[in-house]
Amino acid sequence: MAAEILHTPLGDLMIEADETRLLRIAFEPGEPGSPNAITRQTADRLGAYFRGEAPDFSDLPFAWPATPFAARVLQTLLATAYGSRLSYKALAALAGNPKAHRAAASAVAKNRFAIAIPCHRVVHASGGVGAYGWGPAKKAWLLHHESLG
Repeated sequence: MAAEILHTPLGDLMIEADETRLLRIAFEPGEPGSPNAITRQTADRLGAYFRGEAPDFSDLPFAWPATPFAARVLQTLLATAYGSRLSYKALAALAGNPKAHRAAASAVAKNRFAIAIPCHRVVHASGGVGAYGWGPAKKAWLLHHESLG
């Protein structure tokens, strides 16, 4: 497995891939390994993101979740516009099942691809920041960062 660490304003991002798929991007400590083309490409795009650009992550070879609906939820998030925000209910509807907002929330909670699949853009219907797997302070920073672009 290839692994690379990207230093960001929010802490280190661990990027992991095998020879064909991106496996994980996480704000978690880890040991850098030997990078490959997938981890380098991902690190380059994430670096652009932190420079205030809106890079396209859609052609990265993600290792999608096993369930079709969870994969559709993450693919829907991947297609959301930089700087946009949406509710779980809106996400479920865009993913093809308007009544499945809890299943959409579950898929978001299991997202293994920080920033590239922008689960930070999902907010409570009330407009509050809400939960984020790597902490609400990081989510608030990411939302603010995108609002500046």
